Amino acid sequence: MNYPRYTAVFLGMAIGVALIVMAANAWLDAGLGSSAQLLAPAMVAALIEGRAFVREEGRKPNMAEAWNFALLATALAVVLNVALSYAMAALLPEFAKLTIAEFGSRQFLILLALYALGYLLSNRFFLSIGARSEQDAISRRNGVDKL
Repeated sequence: MNYPRYTAVFLGMAIGVALIVMAANAWLDAGLGSSAQLLAPAMVAALIEGRAFVREEGRKPNMAEAWNFALLATALAVVLNVALSYAMAALLPEFAKLTIAEFGSRQFLILLALYALGYLLSNRFFLSIGARSEQDAISRRNGVDKL
């Protein structure tokens, strides 16, 4: 798995979605945005990694590889989420909405654990979806229909 690519996709999605939500809120004078906004970057990054794995290896990741990726990508996503929500809040006000609890507080740790669980499940699930999707696409290109 390519963790620099995962990081780039995660950051691109997180910052891009935040900018889109911020622009939409200004244009529509609304309060768009949700916690799903935090999981979407991990979902897309894992999906891309699953597809890339099949292209590079010619097979789907086995169970151990998939869980290993999910665990490492989750740790990376949690670190990126904390960095974006606290360090970037000064640059982009949209990220300030992510800092709903004081750093290190009990509420912060509980929310971080919940997000980590969401990242873990998203990374594992979407890695498999991406791998299966790419394998099906290769089969179609080679003229082999899936039964």
